[in-house]
Amino acid sequence: MQRMKSANQDYRPPSQWTMEGYLYVQEKRPLGFTWIKHYCTYDKGSKTFTMSVSEMKSSGKMNGLVTSSPEMFKLKSCIRRKTDSIDKRFCFDIEVVERHGIITLQAFSEANRKLWLEAMDGKEPIYTLPAIISKKEESKLF
Repeated sequence: MQRMKSANQDYRPPSQWTMEGYLYVQEKRPLGFTWIKHYCTYDKGSKTFTMSVSEMKSSGKMNGLVTSSPEMFKLKSCIRRKTDSIDKRFCFDIEVVERHGIITLQAFSEANRKLWLEAMDGKEPIYTLPAIISKKEESKLF
């Protein structure tokens, strides 16, 4: 319960970036998908999304947090992921200029996902209804 109360405090947008924090990024592997924790930042003014892998190393001289060089992208769009389309909660998709396809991200909570979507001008997914053909239109087809 204490963790849930402090969750909003952990994800306050800082002054330098519009939004920053940890997100899980879905990455394709030979035998399926895996989720890798990244430290991400977003600047709304330039629409720049930056992510760098952060791993906990506990062996040898590499104790502590190890981060790779950040990847920088120009954001095209951000859409909340339909709940029934993925087995994880709190997910959203972004489309960037530098990569083909989408990048699926997972926030740590619903409140955190809402903050990211708000910062990135995220949109709700479009639900399509099956096409209903009236009797008149159906008879014209035959």
